Amino acid sequence: MYTKITLLIAAALSIFVYVNYFPKNKTLQTKVVAITQIAPHPSLDRIRQGIEDEIKSAFGDKVKIEFQSAQGNPSLATQIAHNFIGKNVDVLVAITTPSAQAMHAANSLHIPMVFAGVTDPIAAKLVEESGANKANITGVCDTPDIDKQVSLIQEFLPKNSAIGIIYNPGETNSRVHVERLEEKLQNAGFSVIKTPAYSTGDVLQASQGTIPNVNAIMLTNDNTVISAIDAAIQTAGQYNIPVFCSDPESVKRGAKAAIAPDQYEMGIEAGKMVVRILKGEKGHHISVLYAPTSRFSS
Repeated sequence: MYTKITLLIAAALSIFVYVNYFPKNKTLQTKVVAITQIAPHPSLDRIRQGIEDEIKSAFGDKVKIEFQSAQGNPSLATQIAHNFIGKNVDVLVAITTPSAQAMHAANSLHIPMVFAGVTDPIAAKLVEESGANKANITGVCDTPDIDKQVSLIQEFLPKNSAIGIIYNPGETNSRVHVERLEEKLQNAGFSVIKTPAYSTGDVLQASQGTIPNVNAIMLTNDNTVISAIDAAIQTAGQYNIPVFCSDPESVKRGAKAAIAPDQYEMGIEAGKMVVRILKGEKGHHISVLYAPTSRFSS
């Protein structure tokens, strides 16, 4: 009699421990990596593909990958950030500066974060002013080689040519790039005409207003403009104006040439960082990388 009661009590305790303890023990659950990017675009998709391939190569199905795009909407980027952080995932991955800024601002749980496709992490406040990592943050930057970009334009155009730049001043990455590029172009003897485009819907009008008055268009690491780059390329084609950019995938869509990192390889490097964090390393112990640039031509 007492033996049966003892066995029943032991069985009940076993069920209680299994139901109440094991689901809360994250070491026994599948790891979750949450990835977000500001907009759907071939270059950003290539970065994400590299990240996912590297994670799957290391862990197979043992790591679950969740993905959400902000569809070019900064408010949605913030909502996505809060959603992922609320799930208390194991690693956050933010592709592009706007997504990384939104994720960092919302990360009250201090979940490890890896960024990719960020032009200037200091200006974006993702690293310290000294360049040192902030707690639990690392990533891969696509900082452009502006000297090479200017040299590229010099191959095709003489001095005193007018260069048009269409960009979103609301994007930190774009604003910083444009400021530095404008200075370098002017020092090389070019004139610069800047036109703002605050949304993808503004890109066509900005292109139509700028392109007839310039000799070439130079597009920076601007997520707003790159997401609607077909409008700029098609308008430039009507005037036989070359388009140069910082986005290699845009060369396949009609841009003349680009000085930029390989997007997939940048994703691979970011994926390696995610793998190291999942294996136990602290994000701020992993140095921020600056991806090397290459030339892509049509």
